[in-house]
Amino acid sequence: MRTAFWIGGGVSTGTGILLGALHGFTFPGGEVATQISRLGADALPEVSITSLGYLALVMIVGGAGMMVKANATAYKQTGGY
Repeated sequence: MRTAFWIGGGVSTGTGILLGALHGFTFPGGEVATQISRLGADALPEVSITSLGYLALVMIVGGAGMMVKANATAYKQTGGY
């Protein structure tokens, strides 16, 4: 059961990070990277999070929670080490 939480948590967290990095942010004028490089740091308030960005945050937090649960009693199996 703990192995399933480790694998599920890792896959969920990794997918959330990739989803957030690739599709999580939008900018009204086009691609985020090109607009920020053209406009500079003054354009940061115009960057917004998409619905996939919110899904990515949920996946990251859920995956991290699953991995914490899987490791919550690991010290008991190792004798405290």
